[in-house]
Amino acid sequence: MKCARPPVPARGGARWKGVNTPIHSIDAHLTCLAGVPAAPPRPVPRGVSPRGPSTAPPAPGDPPGPAGPPLPRVRSSLGGGVLSVTLAGEFDHYSCLPLRALLDEGAALGARRLVLDAAHVAFCDSALAHLLDRWAADGRTWELAAGSRSVRLLLDLWDRLGHAPGPPGRTRRGLRDGSGG
Repeated sequence: MKCARPPVPARGGARWKGVNTPIHSIDAHLTCLAGVPAAPPRPVPRGVSPRGPSTAPPAPGDPPGPAGPPLPRVRSSLGGGVLSVTLAGEFDHYSCLPLRALLDEGAALGARRLVLDAAHVAFCDSALAHLLDRWAADGRTWELAAGSRSVRLLLDLWDRLGHAPGPPGRTRRGLRDGSGG
């Protein structure tokens, strides 16, 4: 059975020759697919993401077995003007967006101090350091309660490049030893 194909759209008065079969729209008739057997679903073991294995430790309550990819996991609590945040997984430009929203919300709710536990961060880049510098604006402070090797290396390099402490009112505590003091 042959599908009826719509004509290829013209560009600049000439027929476009990049593709010899046009892409059907999502609401096209499904008669083209009649008679095509569907592939059987591939079983995915419980606790394994289709994106691959993870190096991050499983979070409490995660199913047993191999973890999924090192997706960013953020847990937080706010009390007494202190925002406590625990991070696990990988943090880069894109995966820091939820953390940025959390920090903005914490600042809007009156948090002036951030306590960061980043002991289970497998990878981080300058996006995390930028977020911490952004948090330190307007006199807010932060400290690293625990940091993985990746986090400590990033923050040490960030300091060596002269990005800290910055203008008065910006404070970084506990960077060198992760002690928070």
